[in-house]
Amino acid sequence: MIDQYREAKDAYLKLRSQAKKELISRFNELANELLRVQKELRDDFGVKISLPTKAKNSRPAKGSATPPAQQPPAPESPKVVALEKKVAAEKKKLDQAIASGKADKSIRDRIYELEDELRLAREK
Repeated sequence: MIDQYREAKDAYLKLRSQAKKELISRFNELANELLRVQKELRDDFGVKISLPTKAKNSRPAKGSATPPAQQPPAPESPKVVALEKKVAAEKKKLDQAIASGKADKSIRDRIYELEDELRLAREK
């Protein structure tokens, strides 16, 4: 009985680890796609959309019969633009590293750091 428990526990930990890796991979794929779409919207149509920090509700809030007036987007600071370019360059490096089979952890870490800086710069 103890051996079965240990085998089940090992199988659970292995599956949990695999699921975590797949979820992280899927998240990064979706994040890359979001950034590509965001860039296309900005470059092709001049529309600046920031990435959402919270999920949107599918239902409107109670008591809001009319949608709120939309404000024109504020121009982005040069620091934000520079950080976006750095993130894009690092993502190209990441794609190249993945394609060539090289280690990509340091590049992923750098992208994470730059995206964090970018998020903080946009909040200011």
